[in-house]
Amino acid sequence: MNDIINKNSKRKTSSKKTSTTTTSRTKLNKNDILLIIIVLVISLCALIGYRLFYHQSGSFVQVTVDGKVYKELPLDEDNIIIIEGKGGTNKLSIHNGYADMTDADCPDKLCVKQKKIHYNGESLICLPHKVVVTVISDKESQLDGIAS
Repeated sequence: MNDIINKNSKRKTSSKKTSTTTTSRTKLNKNDILLIIIVLVISLCALIGYRLFYHQSGSFVQVTVDGKVYKELPLDEDNIIIIEGKGGTNKLSIHNGYADMTDADCPDKLCVKQKKIHYNGESLICLPHKVVVTVISDKESQLDGIAS
């Protein structure tokens, strides 16, 4: 009888040991939390630095249709143009330094739903008509010169 009780008690203690080790592995200690905070602060500083020093407003918009340059327009002049794309038309409006696709006859109209653009490198894209409107700057970015 004592042998049976001893066997059962051994089984119970062994199952208790495994359950405590599994829960201790999932807890974060103070060093883990400190590391996460440091990584978040460094990432935030890098993002703010990029926005302050390299994120410039563009001077022109370049309109391409099917990979070929259609027009280049200055952002400082208000203008509305109709772009004849592959299979349809798009209406591009330039107002107060921003470019916006205000109308299109494509079925999904995703290009019309995109936000206005004015920073260097931003784009408006209409896939069905193969129209791309990209903001470009009149001077090269220092970041591009270093990266290439």
